[in-house]
Amino acid sequence: MMKKNYVTQLVVMVLLLSQLTAFSKENPKPTSKKIPIKSNSFTSSTDPGWSYSCDDGIEVELFSLGLKNNVPATLSIGDITNMDRVVVEIVYKGNNPGNTIEIKDDSGNTYAATRVVPTGGSSNVWYYRTELPATTEISYSNTKEAKHAQSMLAYVFRKKNNGTATSGVFTALSGFNNIETTTIPIQTDSGPRTVTVELPISELTPDGRYIHIEVSAADGSFAELTETIDSFPSGECCIKIFELTMTEVAGTVDEIEIKIDTRKNKNGQTVYGQSWVMGGAVKTNVRCSCVENDTELPTANNFVDYILIEDMSQLPEVTFSDNCSEVTIEYKQYKSRESCDIDLTNSNIKFNGVQSNNEFTYNKGYYVQVLDGSAKIFGKLRNDTDTNSGFDTDLYFEKVMGYALWIQAGGEVDNAADIDRHKFANVDFTKPNRFSGFGANKNDNVELVNSNPHYLDIGPRDRYGYPNVSFLLSNTGTVNGQTIPSGQHIEMNAAFTKCVRARDGADLWVREWTVTDAAGNVAVFVQRVEIEIY
Repeated sequence: MMKKNYVTQLVVMVLLLSQLTAFSKENPKPTSKKIPIKSNSFTSSTDPGWSYSCDDGIEVELFSLGLKNNVPATLSIGDITNMDRVVVEIVYKGNNPGNTIEIKDDSGNTYAATRVVPTGGSSNVWYYRTELPATTEISYSNTKEAKHAQSMLAYVFRKKNNGTATSGVFTALSGFNNIETTTIPIQTDSGPRTVTVELPISELTPDGRYIHIEVSAADGSFAELTETIDSFPSGECCIKIFELTMTEVAGTVDEIEIKIDTRKNKNGQTVYGQSWVMGGAVKTNVRCSCVENDTELPTANNFVDYILIEDMSQLPEVTFSDNCSEVTIEYKQYKSRESCDIDLTNSNIKFNGVQSNNEFTYNKGYYVQVLDGSAKIFGKLRNDTDTNSGFDTDLYFEKVMGYALWIQAGGEVDNAADIDRHKFANVDFTKPNRFSGFGANKNDNVELVNSNPHYLDIGPRDRYGYPNVSFLLSNTGTVNGQTIPSGQHIEMNAAFTKCVRARDGADLWVREWTVTDAAGNVAVFVQRVEIEIY
C-alpha cells in the first residue's frame, strides 16, 4: 500500500543567484518557473482529534508555555510556512477567569474559548480550547485569576513530507492518586514501524512527586517511564511534554493504550503521585514502514543533462518521483560560463585528522562557474567504506583567477606540474557553505573556517590530465563521530567530465533540482541548456 509513485502538485521556488532570469522569445523576464508538489488538505475540526496517513504528509508540532503568575504571556510559534491551523488550549487549577476567555493571534484578532471540566481523579481543574488560523504567535492577556493559570499549549498543523502518519485525540482527563487509561487510534501499515507517543500534561508541580506513564499495543509492544517532577523547562510551572517510543510495532496494530498511574507508594515510589490534567491532545507519530527503511534516491522523469534549444519556451518539463513517498523540490536556474561533472570514478576526497572512514567520493558532483566569475561545487559525497553514508554538499568560491593574479594576491599553491596554467579561487564565506550528513554521518557537523590555506585549484595534473579540479578546505566539527583536530583540512583531487562552456551566440543556462524524499534521501539533478540567441 505504501509503495506508490507521486507526481508533484504544489509550487516551491528557491532563488539562488542574482543572475536568475528566464527568457521568452522577445525579452528577458523575471523567472516564474513553477515546481509542483502534491498538496494535501484536511477538514478543520477542533474535536475530537485527527488522523492522517503517511500519504497525507501532515505534521503536528507541539508548543507549550507555563503560565502561573505569568500572564500576560505570548507563545512564539515562528514560521507559518505550510501552516494550516493552530489549536490552542489553556488550563486552570483552583479557580478560573469565567465561562469564556479570549486568545489573540499575531494580527490582534481575538478568538473565544469556552470553559470545560475534564473527567478523572483531579478536582477544580478546567481547560479552555479554541482554534486559530496560521499565526506566528499566540497572546493571552486575561490577568483575572492569573495565579491559577497553569499552561498554554498549541498544536500546529503543517503540510510536510515527513514520512510519518500522525493521530491525536483531544482528551479531557485528569488524575490524582489513581490510574487513568485512554486508547488512541493509529494508522496501520504494511510492515513493522516505530510509534512515538507525545503526552502534554499540565497542572504539574515541582515538589518531588512522580508520574508513571505506560504505552502498549496488542502485539506486545510496550514502553514506560517514571519521572519525578523537580523543575520545568519553561520556568516555575506547570507543563511537560512526555515522549515514549515503541519500535517494531506490527503493521496491523490500529490502536495503542496509554496508562497514567499516580498512586501513593506504587511504581517503586514512596510518595504520592502528581495531580495532573491532560486536557490537551495525545499525539502519536507512526514512522511509515516504507520510509523507515528507505535508502533509495528519488528519480527524474524526462530528464537529460544537456539540451540545445532556440527559445526558453522549449524547455522540457521534468518531473520527479520516489518509489516510497512524495518528494519535495528546490529549483534554481541561472546563467553560467561553464558547467562540468566531477568524475565519479577518479574523485578522491579525504577528511584529514579523522582516523577511520575518512575517504569519500562524489556520487554525482558538479562544478559551475557563473557570469561574475564565482564558482560552486556541489553534490553528494559518499563514504568509501559505508556507501549509505556521507554528506550532501554546497561549496562556494569567489571569482576564479589566473595563476599570476593569484600569486600577486598572496595565494598558496602546491607543486603540481604546469602550475602556471592553473586557475584559483578562495572560499566565499559570505555564502551558505554546507555539509549535510546522511546515514551514519547524519549527526555529524562540518563547518569551513577562514583560517589556514583554503582554495579551489583548476588545471592539469599528472594523475588526471586536463581538466582537473582540486580543493583544500580548512574545517572544524565532527566526522564519523570523531572530532576534527584544530588546523586540519579537507582535500580533493578529481577530474572534470562533460564540461559545457558558454559559446558565442548562445546563452548557457544551468537548471538545478534538489529532490528530497520523506526518508531524507537527497538527489541532485543538473541540466545544461544552451539557447541560441543568433
